[in-house]
Amino acid sequence: MRIVTVFAAVCVVVMMQACSTGHRIYFVRHAEKSTQPARDPDLTEPGMQRAESLSRLLKSRDLGSIYSTDTRRTRQTAEPLSRRTGVPVTLYSNDTTQRFLYHLLDREQSALVVGHSNTVLSMLKALGLNPSIREIPDNDYDNLFIVIQRQRNGRAGYQLQLKERTYGRKSPAPGTPVSPASMMK
Repeated sequence: MRIVTVFAAVCVVVMMQACSTGHRIYFVRHAEKSTQPARDPDLTEPGMQRAESLSRLLKSRDLGSIYSTDTRRTRQTAEPLSRRTGVPVTLYSNDTTQRFLYHLLDREQSALVVGHSNTVLSMLKALGLNPSIREIPDNDYDNLFIVIQRQRNGRAGYQLQLKERTYGRKSPAPGTPVSPASMMK
């Protein structure tokens, strides 16, 4: 009888691990940006509000890492969450994307990645995922892409699932004229 009880307990643990939702990697484009300074603009007031909204949304998600490119707009998007959780913002470079993505998966922890309209979708595709949109328009800032990472076959590979949401104030509908303040990627 004891062997049956131990076997049943092991089966329950294995089934719970198989059903586990795993780690989540959240990908967002930076929030609304200004036109000044032209080379590396800051967030606008609506952008700062969006960054705060992201911070409130992800504050209790047990993030182990927060990543940003080295631009003001991406860092300013990540900083409210960093202040709220105490998790420092780590910079990554777009020219090492493949290595960065493997690093994300190998860490096996939940994380936020703040990128750009021309990098977020390419990172998701590099992970073998198929986002529902082909591009992020210049005036679109509310996309939240959630990659759910489940380990499979030991460290030999990962099963990834993509969920798409929005957050903060809704972005204008596609085709809505773009303001000069949102012209830079």
